Amino acid sequence: MTQLIDIDNINSFKSIKDFTLDSINEDVIKTIKNLNEKTQLEPFIRSCIYDLNDTPHGPTEIVDILTTKITYKHKQSFAAIIIKGKSFKTVKAKDISHQIYRLRKIDGIQISILAYTGNILDQPMEEFISTCHDIGCDYSIWNDFDLARILTSEGFICPRDGEVIEGNICKCGYKPVKEELNIFQEEAIKELDINHKLKQKYGLVILPTGAGKTRIAVKDILKQKSSLVLYIAHTYEILYGAIREFKYEFLQDEIKLIKSKSDFKNLSRINLVTIQLLRENQDLVNNVLFDYIIIDEFHHAAAKSYLKVQQELDYNFLLGLTATPYRADRKDIAELCNNNIIVNYELRDGIDSGILSPYHYYGFFDDINYSDINYNGINYDVRDLERALIIPERDKAIINKWQQKAMNKSTIGFCCSQKHAERSCDAFNAFGIPSKTFLSYTSDEERKEIIEDFKKGEIKVVFTVDVLNEGVDFPFVECLLFLRPTETKRIFMQQLGRGLRRFQGKSKAIVLDFIGNFINAYRIVEYFGLSPYEFEEETFVLNRDLKEKNFKSIFNLPIGCDITFDEKVINVFSNQIYNKSNINRHNIYRILIQQYLMLCEKIGRRAKWKDIDHNCRIGSSIYKILFTNIMHLNKVVENELKELGIE
Repeated sequence: MTQLIDIDNINSFKSIKDFTLDSINEDVIKTIKNLNEKTQLEPFIRSCIYDLNDTPHGPTEIVDILTTKITYKHKQSFAAIIIKGKSFKTVKAKDISHQIYRLRKIDGIQISILAYTGNILDQPMEEFISTCHDIGCDYSIWNDFDLARILTSEGFICPRDGEVIEGNICKCGYKPVKEELNIFQEEAIKELDINHKLKQKYGLVILPTGAGKTRIAVKDILKQKSSLVLYIAHTYEILYGAIREFKYEFLQDEIKLIKSKSDFKNLSRINLVTIQLLRENQDLVNNVLFDYIIIDEFHHAAAKSYLKVQQELDYNFLLGLTATPYRADRKDIAELCNNNIIVNYELRDGIDSGILSPYHYYGFFDDINYSDINYNGINYDVRDLERALIIPERDKAIINKWQQKAMNKSTIGFCCSQKHAERSCDAFNAFGIPSKTFLSYTSDEERKEIIEDFKKGEIKVVFTVDVLNEGVDFPFVECLLFLRPTETKRIFMQQLGRGLRRFQGKSKAIVLDFIGNFINAYRIVEYFGLSPYEFEEETFVLNRDLKEKNFKSIFNLPIGCDITFDEKVINVFSNQIYNKSNINRHNIYRILIQQYLMLCEKIGRRAKWKDIDHNCRIGSSIYKILFTNIMHLNKVVENELKELGIE
């Protein structure tokens, strides 16, 4: 039987009860009425509701209807949400008719929600309610006050002055606080409990940056009542972040940061140390039995210093934490934990589940000729990079893009060297954009001051070199500048992760990447897990209309994400992909099809073998190995396009 569900009975919004109708002032309502349904209301609502499992339909698949999972009546249900914001001062029947039609086409809807910020006429309201009765689903109706209660309780709107909150703090000083375990953390803690009962000695947690790996370790240590714990990382920044997490559950005098040899003498319950200091003084703890050891950034654990610690220290349980389990030397770090992986979720899982913020990624063409820069097979020469990247014209172009896409948003800029960071910082300051460098030589006192000013919004951009890649927590950051060639997946994902941590008032992270013809630039698409080049049955081929330059129409992106490349960047990718040195047995099939599609578009007809030989880098002789004849190739291409819905 169809029921009207009051918003207070929707369990997904637990904190809404703290914000009654009486607590919502006119400033909040004014802001709500001015929110755009596409760029503000939908991202905000999506961020409020964790999509715990894959839904039958994603928001990019059904136009103007947000589909997700919500909890009401204490059970998880499939919901369809129609949102009408400032574009609809008065919602009329014609404004909702196409969505009403689509509602009837979606299978399995358990609750439909109509959300609006203006006025609504009787006819569209009646059509919405009657449709819900016809399809047999419950329904809920949210007006401007209901939306105000949701967005203030979730930290997107300030309840004092009605301003949209950025960086988890309003200009008036109001700061929303919300701490709870996410679904990945809950699953990991349950799995760890099982592992402890089975007397396992090792475990590995693989979760994307920002998903809360340290919190898992803290909760498990508390649950296991461990009396002697050792937390190991390779930088003090990571240790400082871990200390903040431990303070949520343990007393100050139970936590000890080991900073010298003498600190090893009287260990506390929770002890944190860098791997460098531990190796220098390991003889002082070789005879100590630790209940629990945590190694953060566990992808480093295959290094000799870490291996020696794992082999020589005595402990009951060792937990590895990492977001990037891949190494340049291809060593399998899971083997170091007896292949006992507690949980393993990737970046996409974190975004689709609502745990991480979506990203809007822009790949801008960077007119730097990397072929003139010395490359040793692993990295570019730093001095050559500095000469190429530190030029006023490039700085101005970068600042212009930042002002267009992320003006006044808290930003981290990743540079190739300290000199590059300093010069970039100077350039931004010269344009009146408050900026600082955060480098290896930055003193502890200065770092604390920078972090505090960054949080307050007094500093807009922080430039760094590797220091902020790992372990540092700036959840309020809303923009990332990739100002250097990103040569490995691990570095790329670490940098990307700096902006994806969820924060009240933050709906997405903006990534501005400046891409030239550096080695392996084409692999950027692969880093997102979206490569169309690998040979798998369900892999997409690139859309024939590459002039769109918008990969949302090509890839099944994570919810709320968008990727846009300049046309010149796409040309860089194409040139590298078709380079024979980058072709292998896994990607050759897709590369041949894509090259053929681009050629057909170029000449305006179906290409023949001679056209391929005349225009393409990969000749017809390679095609003939995989395809019997030109008719066979055309048939395969037609089937591929048909599956994608491309005529």
